[in-house]
Amino acid sequence: MPFKLRSNKINNIVKELRKASNTHAKQADRLDKINKSPMTKKMGDFKHSDAPDAKGKFKELSASSLANWMIRSRKGNLSKIISSLNQQVVFKRNKDPKYAAKMRRTMDIVRNKIGKKE
Repeated sequence: MPFKLRSNKINNIVKELRKASNTHAKQADRLDKINKSPMTKKMGDFKHSDAPDAKGKFKELSASSLANWMIRSRKGNLSKIISSLNQQVVFKRNKDPKYAAKMRRTMDIVRNKIGKKE
């Protein structure tokens, strides 16, 4: 959200500069180029997953129980399961290393149960 606000403000300034004069229009071109550079991170729209909410199951369940629940709730789709678990690892790896290790163990269990190796 902060990026969008900043981007919108810059776009408004660019429009005003273009109206002012030729000199200002060149400045507007520079600002526009900076604002739309490939280095600028632009995220797409948020998309809700069709997977059910975990409602605390990631913390409560053991690694094998969590693996079973994930397989059932995501209909055996390995990519969705691994993505969910990987997201948990990335968010918690520094704050709670034990939790991240549990998610990695769960990934291994899921791969074994579904029959795919990394």
